[in-house]
Amino acid sequence: MRGPSSSNTMQGLELTKPLLGNRNIRNKKQQQQTVLQSDDGGTASFATSVFNLANNVAGAGLLTLAAGKATGASGWIPSIAICCCLAMASARTFIMIGKSCEITGEKNFKGLWAKAFGENTAYVVDSIVFIQCFLSSTIYIGLLGDIFSALLKGTLLPPVVSSRTGVILFIAATVLFPLNLIRNLSALAFTSVLGLCAVLYTVMFMIYRALDGSYSIGTGTGTLSVGKFVADQMIPTPTFQGSTMWNVDLRSLVLVSNFGLAFIAHYNAPSYYREMKKPSSKSFPRMVTTSYAVLAMIYVTTMCAGYSTFGDTSRGNILLNYHPKDMLAFMGRLATGFSVIFGFPLVSNGAREGLKNASMALGFPAISNPKNHVLLVLCMLTMSSILAILVSDIKVIAGFSGAAMGSFLVYMCPPLVYTNIVRKYYGEDSLEYKRGRLSLLFVPFGCFIAVMGVTMTYNSMKAA
Repeated sequence: MRGPSSSNTMQGLELTKPLLGNRNIRNKKQQQQTVLQSDDGGTASFATSVFNLANNVAGAGLLTLAAGKATGASGWIPSIAICCCLAMASARTFIMIGKSCEITGEKNFKGLWAKAFGENTAYVVDSIVFIQCFLSSTIYIGLLGDIFSALLKGTLLPPVVSSRTGVILFIAATVLFPLNLIRNLSALAFTSVLGLCAVLYTVMFMIYRALDGSYSIGTGTGTLSVGKFVADQMIPTPTFQGSTMWNVDLRSLVLVSNFGLAFIAHYNAPSYYREMKKPSSKSFPRMVTTSYAVLAMIYVTTMCAGYSTFGDTSRGNILLNYHPKDMLAFMGRLATGFSVIFGFPLVSNGAREGLKNASMALGFPAISNPKNHVLLVLCMLTMSSILAILVSDIKVIAGFSGAAMGSFLVYMCPPLVYTNIVRKYYGEDSLEYKRGRLSLLFVPFGCFIAVMGVTMTYNSMKAA
C-alpha cells in the first residue's frame, strides 16, 4: 500500500491523463509495483492472516450445513461439489478485493467502490456490508445463546440465568462488549488460533460420533443395534429418507445459500490486505487460497459427519441434535462457544466499518468519530442481542442473509469493482482488463443465487 502523498499523486495521474497504449500501461504497472514493494504493510504475518481469516469464516455457518443439506435434499456428491466449487469461487472474489486495494491504494470498501463507480453511490456497498455483518453477528449471538443455555440446562442456576435469553444478555455484557472494543484485527491473532483449534475439536468429535454407532437407528435385520443416545428417546430419532447419492434440484439452493454465508468474510478483505505484513500480488492470493482450502475441508467434513449422524432431523444448529448426556458433545458445544466468541469481533468489525462509512457518505460523520467508538459498540451489540433473542431459529437468518446479502458481497460486488478499477487504471485494451472481464460471469450467478435462495429458504420455512 502507498503512503498518502504517493497515493494522491498516482490517483491524480490515473484520473487526469488518458491511457496512451501498452507502453504507458507497462510503465504505470511498474510504477505501482515499485511503490507497493516499498511498503511493508501491516504487522500480521502470513500465518496470522491465515488463522484470522479461517477463524473469521468458520463460525456460525459451520453448524448450519447439515441442516442445509437435509432441507435441500441434496445428494452426497452434489453437496460436496457445491462446497468445493463455492470455496474456489469465494477465494477468487476475495482475492479480487485485495488486488483492487493493491491497484488503488484504498483501504476500505468505500474507497474501492468510489474508485470504481464514483463517490455518490459509495454508501450503497457500505450499507450492504453493515446489514450482512449485523445479521451475521446476530447469528453468532444466537448460537452462543443456544450453546451455553444447553450446557447450563439441568444445573442449579435459576432459569432466568440459564435460559437462552439470560445467557445472551450475560455473555454480551461481560465477554462480547470488551472484545468488541478492540480496533486492530491483528491483535486477535492468539484468540484466532484458539478459535480455530476449537473448531477442529468440534469437527473431530462429530466424525467420531458419526462412526462409533452411538446415534445409530439400527437395521431391520438387527445386525446393528440402536445407539445408546437414541434408545432413551430423549432426542428425535434420526431419519434418512431424503438421503441420496446424486439428487440435485432447486431445493439444493438452500444449501448454496448456507454456503453463501459460511464462506463470507469479504467485508473484511481490505482490512486483511491492509494489516498483512508486506502484502503483494503473490503473498495475498496465497494466503487467501490456503485459508479457503482449509475451510473447504472443514466444511465438507462437518456437513457429512452431521448429516450421516442425524440425517433429515439435522437442526439449524447441529450441536442441538446431540444428546444432553453426551460428554463429547458437551465439550464440542463448549469449544464451539469459545470459537464463536473469538470470531465475533471479526464480524462485528465489518459491521462497524460498514456503518461508519455509510453514515459518513450520508452526512452523519459523528458515528465514525473515534470518540464515539464505545457508544457505537454498545448500541450495535444491544441491537444484535435483542434480535437474537426475538429470532430463536438461526437457520432462518442464515438462509436469508446468505442468499441476499451474501450473494452480493461474495459473487457480485468484487468482480464489478475489480473490472471497473482495472478498466480505469489500465485501459480497455489492456490484457488485465480482458482477463478481468471473465470474472463478470460471477454477477448473473450471484443474482440467480440471491433470488432463488431467498425463495427456497422462505418455502422451507413455511413447510416447517
